[in-house]
Amino acid sequence: MHHPLLRSLAGLLALALGTTAAQSQSIATGARHGLALQADGSVLAWGDNRQAQLGGGKTVHASTAREIPLPAKAAAVRTSNTGVLVLDEQGNVWSWGTNRKGQLGDGTRTDRPTPQLIFRGASGIVNGGDKGPSFLIDRDGQPWWWGPLPSGTNVAVPERAARVPARLVQIEHQARSTAAIDDQGVVWSWGEGAACAGTAAYTGPVAMKGLPRIQELRLAASAPARGSSDERAGEVPASRIIARDANGALWKWGTDPRVSSWGPIPPPRQTYCPPVATQEDPWAYERRVHPGMAAQGVKIAQYAGVGGAGYLGWTAEGDLWQWMPPVEAEPAGYRVTLHRVATGVVDASSHTSEGEPLVSGILYITRDGRLHGLGTNLSLHLATASDGVDSMSTPGTMALPGPARSVHAQPFGSYALLSDGRVYGWGLGATRYDPQANFEQRLYPQVPTHIPLGAPIAKLAVAQDQWLALDADGRVWSSDGWGSRPTVREPLKSYLPAMLIRDTGLPLARDIAVSGKTIGMVLGVDGSVWTMGTRAGLAPVGPLAPIVPGVVPDIYGVLDVLATPHQVQGLPPSIVQVASATPVSAALYALDAEGGVWFWGSRSRFGLTGHDSDQLSAGDREVQTPIPLPLPQKAVAIRAGQSSFCAILADGSAQCYGWLFNEHRGVRFRLHAPIREISFGTHASNGTQGTTVHLQLADGSVWAQGQGLHGQLGNGTYANAAEPMPVVNGAATADLILGPSVAPGAAVRPPFRVKMRLTGNLRSLSLGGDVFGSAGAPTASNVYALASSGAPGGGTWVQLDAQGHWGPLRWPIPAIASGAALASEAQSITLENILQRFTGTGLEGLRVYVGHGRDVDEMLAAKRFREVLELVHEDCTLTPCGPTLLGGQ
Repeated sequence: MHHPLLRSLAGLLALALGTTAAQSQSIATGARHGLALQADGSVLAWGDNRQAQLGGGKTVHASTAREIPLPAKAAAVRTSNTGVLVLDEQGNVWSWGTNRKGQLGDGTRTDRPTPQLIFRGASGIVNGGDKGPSFLIDRDGQPWWWGPLPSGTNVAVPERAARVPARLVQIEHQARSTAAIDDQGVVWSWGEGAACAGTAAYTGPVAMKGLPRIQELRLAASAPARGSSDERAGEVPASRIIARDANGALWKWGTDPRVSSWGPIPPPRQTYCPPVATQEDPWAYERRVHPGMAAQGVKIAQYAGVGGAGYLGWTAEGDLWQWMPPVEAEPAGYRVTLHRVATGVVDASSHTSEGEPLVSGILYITRDGRLHGLGTNLSLHLATASDGVDSMSTPGTMALPGPARSVHAQPFGSYALLSDGRVYGWGLGATRYDPQANFEQRLYPQVPTHIPLGAPIAKLAVAQDQWLALDADGRVWSSDGWGSRPTVREPLKSYLPAMLIRDTGLPLARDIAVSGKTIGMVLGVDGSVWTMGTRAGLAPVGPLAPIVPGVVPDIYGVLDVLATPHQVQGLPPSIVQVASATPVSAALYALDAEGGVWFWGSRSRFGLTGHDSDQLSAGDREVQTPIPLPLPQKAVAIRAGQSSFCAILADGSAQCYGWLFNEHRGVRFRLHAPIREISFGTHASNGTQGTTVHLQLADGSVWAQGQGLHGQLGNGTYANAAEPMPVVNGAATADLILGPSVAPGAAVRPPFRVKMRLTGNLRSLSLGGDVFGSAGAPTASNVYALASSGAPGGGTWVQLDAQGHWGPLRWPIPAIASGAALASEAQSITLENILQRFTGTGLEGLRVYVGHGRDVDEMLAAKRFREVLELVHEDCTLTPCGPTLLGGQ
């Protein structure tokens, strides 16, 4: 009966690490990384780096190969997007990588960053991955498999896949069908829809006889996913094999698998039984060579297939090459990938990272039996827990060609404005400005690249890689000619930066703001405000002003783009700053010289004006004439981002609303020093939901709150924080003091604080810390820890006992520390490694709570109970990562 009380207190985090906060002059926040400009003009960068956002000359991968130690010489290597298999010369099979579906075959669902022995006595390996099983062939030529099987189950240890009356040497698998070649060149098929089996039901191994000796084959198969209700639920499993014999002739048999079709009627599926000769060559496309290789006389003897960054193969001499054939429509002057990776190679395999097709890796074996890894380590392919990690969770200095004035982090790239007025960009977002970059071939600037403009720049505003730049003379430049065209129907002449036209009366500017690709704002030297941008599907009202003569609506009668700036009416003439947030359409803000904040535009989502959007009428959700925004006191600065808004107030606190800040209920930030700057992150997949906020204080320190799964909090961990915590830059202490006293109007915190120490990541985590007392607590308090695997108010609850074991919730809840003196704020006890028994992907979704009191009932009544840690699921592409965060409460 006590469980509902526990669930109602999915409380407020006081997570303050013992670290020195980074000293900074300005800050910027991307979706998964952060940047901070230091007083000396250098830039700190941390967090995810898979699109070269950190500008350090590499992405998430090791730029040079590293040896992966094994206890015996390696003979074969296979990689998938989730893991690695290696066969050594003694017949042992080793695996490492991610393991959510038992892909590693080690009997667990735990990720392994180092090699683990899973089988003895093998002669061959085939790596499946997260969507299909992995195989090995034992010394008797029999197949074994594990991981996600066609039956829909996940098997965590190798088991016999079939009993074949022959010795197999090669295996291929797709959907629910498997095909293999034996040592006599005979092809065997089994599974559902096996080629020429005469039935779609499961059949055991059947040999295709009457063919010449087969050397290699390709299997194509289709079948509806087990347990799914997709549109193909009535599809019959089918498979087709194309094989090459010892003389080079091609053969085809089986039934064509289902293929996607844009038309209303899919093409008919053909069946070829018995086998027929064919001209279809499934190897032809991937074996196209680069013209530079042909010019050098390079002849590939063995192909390793297609990797994330191109094709892979090695010569008879052992030279390993990676290349991307040129595209017919390749613009002149653009390069394509071609480089020699290594020499003395006898086997190689390549992969892309799970869910991240822009990054890839290679593993290869040299003649001395050593295994080497190159490329991404997002799924632990490089077999190390320390070197070449997938991201930096603590800041590192990034080199620029001169002192920086401001930095701007975006989901897929970053920008810097130097003190001399030059603008530099790097990462995926800077591709269009680098003549050597090529988006299609995944070649994007990994170091800062100069973006030439017509004048030195005084201020840069960036959002979602769309930017405005204000030069020293008050002229405004845009990233791709945005705002430089008189009508929506004039085609783009260039994607290069261009100066905004002033034909409509736009004055010289003193401030600029950008929000996504939706709204640009210009503040004139006369205090007037001008907007431009897109409002797809909405009438041209509110922030975009009335329809402008000469601007033609589109064929649906809806004004899609206002290509040039137009003045906003209804504001006082003393505006000193502008800002814009984008929930769906624009939410715009202006700060006047008296400290008042004005709002207009859309307030239909995320409570961006402090109002409950669900309670607003349809007419109130679009504000066409600017209205004053009620705030606790006068504002000195305003900041807005994706679905978030903050006003920095005169007393150094900040009042914030939106996605990150409890929506319309808001958050009032009060830290140990006045807040000077605020920067918002942007969700990487859809750009509408903020993920991280950074706060720069008057003492130069930077604090972070929000999601930290990719290291973007900069605190040395891979976990979320629901209250601000310091960005690490040193080894001393900068404790966030959260005492029981709060200012009027601020949300009440539990009357005690917790200072946590967190090390590791989702794969291996330890949590410890100090629990501080509070006035009114019993003289002999007990300390309790619980965890929930679900959202506040739901999920499965577990508890920690005095022996350090977690188990099902039971009553009474045992204390993890008993009789502690915690009756005042000066008293504390230390908890060591209370989470060290939690390892592997089972941590995803975990919420940990710590509290103290005479017993659990007294603790709950006194509200001495806090959520101190939250870990979210890594896949955020379909749904937002993590819950609504309650920072500052």
